[in-house]
Amino acid sequence: MAYAAARFVESSLRALDGDSYVYECCFVESEITDLPFFASRVKLGKKGVEAVISSDLQGLSEYEQKALEALKPELKASIDK
Repeated sequence: MAYAAARFVESSLRALDGDSYVYECCFVESEITDLPFFASRVKLGKKGVEAVISSDLQGLSEYEQKALEALKPELKASIDK
């Protein structure tokens, strides 16, 4: 967890410094699924999240899609807490 935090801070500082090619995964409000929040790949910029990369779920296998659907109730319960 410490590594993930350090990496995210480093990426955030790079984005604040003007690096236009900074992408990270984070838990953000999005419309990728029917859940209000989802862990997604995002593009970071000087003002924070500039874009949520929605193509991340394209190309899931049938097995992966079923697993995601099975996890949604648990994810929603965690979000609602």
